[in-house]
Amino acid sequence: MPSRSEDAAILTIHAGPHARTHTVIRVPRPTALSGPELSFEPEGGGEPWAAQIDRADPETLWLLVPGLAAGAEVRLRPVPHAAPRPGVALTEENDTIEVWVGGELFTAYHYGAALARPYLYPVVGPKGARVTRECRWEDGPGFDHKHHKSVWIAHGLVNGTDNWSEEPGHGSTRHTGFDEVTDGPVMGRIVETTEWLSASGRKVLDETRVLRFYAQPAECRCLDVEITFRTGHDAVLFGDTKEGGLISVRVQPSMNAPAGTITNSYGGINEDETWGQRAQWCDYSGAVDGTRVGIAIFDHPANPMFPTYWHVRNYGLMTANPFGVSYFEEGSGKRGDWLLQANRTATFRYRLFVHGGSAADAAVSDRYHDYTNPPAARWATE
Repeated sequence: MPSRSEDAAILTIHAGPHARTHTVIRVPRPTALSGPELSFEPEGGGEPWAAQIDRADPETLWLLVPGLAAGAEVRLRPVPHAAPRPGVALTEENDTIEVWVGGELFTAYHYGAALARPYLYPVVGPKGARVTRECRWEDGPGFDHKHHKSVWIAHGLVNGTDNWSEEPGHGSTRHTGFDEVTDGPVMGRIVETTEWLSASGRKVLDETRVLRFYAQPAECRCLDVEITFRTGHDAVLFGDTKEGGLISVRVQPSMNAPAGTITNSYGGINEDETWGQRAQWCDYSGAVDGTRVGIAIFDHPANPMFPTYWHVRNYGLMTANPFGVSYFEEGSGKRGDWLLQANRTATFRYRLFVHGGSAADAAVSDRYHDYTNPPAARWATE
């Protein structure tokens, strides 16, 4: 983030080497700016850029960069107390938080006590296309893996507990509360606490989960996921198994490869070239009701074991799994067991990017750089 200037008047944004489209960035907030809603006007004219002061961290300002060519720079003047605009709205009812972006449903977060673990469903892309599989379609043709619930967080071997499947003897993730549920013109955020439990109900570890949603148009929406594990008096072993993640997606059956297409950051196509491979991102695209849509998972460079391995299948599963090394590199003698020592924390970060068209059409590679190498920003006086 750029340095702070208490009497700053001009914010300059530089795209860097990548074109930017509906990119959300964080900048430090000068004390002179108040809100929570404000806008920035580009010098030379043009539509105002939406901004939002973070309620949980008032020193931070969220800014939506609507578009900026590679190498381009723009100077912005803040306009406090902007008129309210459509943004992100979170509504809670019946153990579900719906996420509305620009007045349209984007997704819903389900966390009820009867669930094996929380999940997001639906995930809505361009033209209302739902990019992930129906969660209650158990009697439909081709249904398999009932634990593949749209978008979810899980792993198949956590101190010996199967917290991946819903077969007899599985573990679970229990919602214990929300520390924050806030929305706004640029960003909405859910901060949740959970407990990962053994089959007998014994707590294995604690988790804090942060979900951030942004006020982007339907053709290029994304959400950020931060998973922070916290151990108690005992260390926790995330075991070597392909049956797990951490972040997982099951796409609509019509998107399954080879009718649809799996693509990774190194150009691998479909399961034969992407399963068990390490990559910075992986994308699944295909047709839903005649509309070509896709969803990508981005792995953050700060994550343990970056770049992650991918457990991704032609039948519609895509999951970032850094732990299943003995399966992904069979015969190598390597293992992916990962130990989180007692009284420690560890954080994993991912972005889900929902888009129209193929990975190439949506410039997924550039969108990955929005996540890991965002535009540069600096404050300056007149």
